[in-house]
Amino acid sequence: MKKIILSTFVIFAASVFSNVSAQVAPPGAGDTDLRDDNVRMRSNELERIKRDSDKTTSASPINSEIDTKYPEIKEDFEGIQMAQAAIIKSYSTGENIDYKQIKTSAEEIGKNAKRLDSNLFSAKLEKKADKNKAEKSVRDLIVDLDNAIGDFVLSTMFQNLRVVDPEIAQKTQLDLANIMELSNKLSKEAGKMK
Repeated sequence: MKKIILSTFVIFAASVFSNVSAQVAPPGAGDTDLRDDNVRMRSNELERIKRDSDKTTSASPINSEIDTKYPEIKEDFEGIQMAQAAIIKSYSTGENIDYKQIKTSAEEIGKNAKRLDSNLFSAKLEKKADKNKAEKSVRDLIVDLDNAIGDFVLSTMFQNLRVVDPEIAQKTQLDLANIMELSNKLSKEAGKMK
């Protein structure tokens, strides 16, 4: 009876171990950053939407303008997300925080956001006076910037760049203006740190 129980236990342990070992990632596969996959998925979705809209729309001046600007829009859309991932990595990994990298990445976000604003929106947004002038820490600015970028990239406006709801476009433009402002503040604060 003990032999049967022992052999049953061994078979059970072997089957559990084989299932666990089958789920282990191959060497080097665990090094990928999940944010890169999210950026890639959103970028692929943006590309798919562009292809779908190309099939259903006729050639018009607006469509050809979007087609002309699309490579820059896609580059900036991805660039903002990749630079934010670099900021978070610089802040959260290693013994010392790499403020120089944070500053550089924040400047890159600002540059991409500015060009994206000019490519996506013809009307300039009226800037309201900032009532909250209190300085924030680098950490708080990173969190705020990450949230702003999250709101921006999840905008339903990117489901079809040819047919845009004005209210959604205005909200998306406000999110982009917030990204520009926060990236500027983050760049300045990171520049002060040694």
